[in-house]
Order: sequence, then structure tokens, then C-alpha cells
Amino acid sequence: MTAGRLFVVLQKEFVDQLTDRRFLSIFALFLIISVIGVHDGADRYSDMLASYAQQMQSVSSYTQVTGYMPEKLSPLLIFTKIADYFVMFGVFLGIAMGFDLISKEKETRSLKTLLSHPVFRDEIVNGKALGGALVLAIALGATIAVSVAILLIMGIVPTMGELGAILVFTGISAIFVLTYFALALLMSTVALDSGTALISTLVIFLLLSSAIPIFGWTAAEMIAGPLPEQPAGAQGALYTSMNANPEEFKQYEQEMQSYWERRAAASSLICLLSPNVNYQKAATAVTNPRIAMTMDNNPYSFTEGPPETQPGLDEILGRIWANVVALLLLPTVFFAVAYVKFMRMDIR
Repeated sequence: MTAGRLFVVLQKEFVDQLTDRRFLSIFALFLIISVIGVHDGADRYSDMLASYAQQMQSVSSYTQVTGYMPEKLSPLLIFTKIADYFVMFGVFLGIAMGFDLISKEKETRSLKTLLSHPVFRDEIVNGKALGGALVLAIALGATIAVSVAILLIMGIVPTMGELGAILVFTGISAIFVLTYFALALLMSTVALDSGTALISTLVIFLLLSSAIPIFGWTAAEMIAGPLPEQPAGAQGALYTSMNANPEEFKQYEQEMQSYWERRAAASSLICLLSPNVNYQKAATAVTNPRIAMTMDNNPYSFTEGPPETQPGLDEILGRIWANVVALLLLPTVFFAVAYVKFMRMDIR
């Protein structure tokens, strides 16, 4: 493989994708919805900021004695809403760009003609993948840049630390969209036609986004075993030590904590196979650090109150490193399988 021929394929694929009407339509819709979300989120943030200012002005001697202070808001909260749009529309943007990259060439029989030129198979599949990935990166980068520009126009200026978090959020979002692009590329390589590739990709998308989290929680319940028996004297769902033996109650609390830790760990381990769960946890952690520090291994359950101080980005990344690694691993596996399949494909 030579860099010159690879660049030619990459350049052609990049131009084709960037000027494709399907991509432009989905990207325009994605951008418009994101802009609307940012604008609405910025308006809400401004209202919350005004409320925060009023709370600060009305801090009384009582709040000074108790140590209570209103929580300062961060514009990163606006990007939490953008993450929801990325989950909905970013997935389909990636799928739309990848499901017919190879299958279209097979259907039109242009792949055989292409290989008759002085170009190797690995240069074709690598060039197509890199070209599509570059277009996706530009699309996501443009969306985030427009979002930040709207914030600046509305007078919301992120700090340097918040800008760093926005960059991390952009990178995580790009990896998430590339995951489904790589999956669509794999199905395009395996399937006989584009229709089959699209349907297969959507079915796997539903399995990864919905079935795995449900299965993970159910399997975790089986792995964790039955709930510990409550001690004698505990009444209903309100477990208190008023009528129970203190030692039995303390042992029961320890068993319950161990049970939920096993259940959450098992669920989290299984859900690492779901790009959606990984992305939602990572995106939430970066855009809402206080919430992230109260998350346990299940992205939808919480175990303790928020910390008194805002955690740093390095501390947040330490909490979500497994999810980020899983996000990176999945598109790598999808592309590797697509690469091997394409190199062994019988083209007649």
C-alpha cells in the first residue's frame, strides 16, 4: 500500500460523501435540531443563572450559619441536551454514510473495474473508511463550533476548563458516531446489497442500544442472586433499626450494599457492549461532573450525594475510562472485521 494511491481513494471518497445529497440532508437536519437545542438550552441556562444571582443576593445569616450556598451553574449543562440529539440523529448520520460504501460498488459492478486499475484492495477499503470518517469529523466539529458560537453570541462565555471539557465531549461524540459508521461499513461489506446492509445495521443498532442494556440488568439480577432477607422487625420497604436487633440490622445493611455493588458491577460489565450506554455515561460525566461523581457502575442509578467541590476533568475521565475504552474498541473491531472480509471477498 502506498500513501499516494491511498490519498487518491480518500480524496475521491471525501468529495463524494461531502457532496452527497443524502449526507447533506441528514447533516442539515442534524445541525438545525442541534442549533435549536442549544438556543433553548442557552435560554434556560440564562434563566437559571438569573435565579442563581437572586439566590446569591438573598443569602441570609441563616444560610451563612448552615454553610449552604447555591450551586453555581456551568454552560456545560447545555451540551447535555446536545448529547441526546447525537444519540438520536448522530447514529443515523453515521449509518447513512456507511451502509452502501461497499455494497453499492458491488451492485453497480464498479468494484471490479476499480480493482483493474493500479490500486490494491487495502487502499480501497482504507481510503473509503478514512474519507467517510473525515467527513463525519468535520460535520460534528462544525456542529459543536456553531453551538459554541451561539453561546458566545448570547453572552455565555465558557472558561478554559469548560472549553477543554467541550473538546473532550466532541471527541467522545465523534467516536460514538464512528462506531455506527464502522458497523454500517461492516454490514456493507458482508451483505449482498445495500438494502440488506441497511436493515442488518438497523437491527444490530436496536440490539446494541436497547436489548443489551435490558439483558444486562436482567442478567445482573440473576448473577447477584436473591435479595438479602430483612431482619425481624423491619417494616415493609422502610428498613429501620427501631424494631430490629442492631447487629442484625447492621449486617443486613452490609449485605444489601454488597448485593447492589455486585448487581451494578455485573450490569456495567455487560453494558460495556452497548455504545449507547457508554456514550450516555461518558457524555453525562463530561457535561455534568457533579452528577458523574455520584454515578455508580449503572449509568441510571445513584449511590450518594453530590460532592461539595466541582471535580476536575482528570478525575471525571478516571471514572469513565472503561466506557471510553469500550467506545474506542467497538469501531476498531467493526472495521477490522470489515477489512478482513473485504480482503477475502470474491469479486467476479
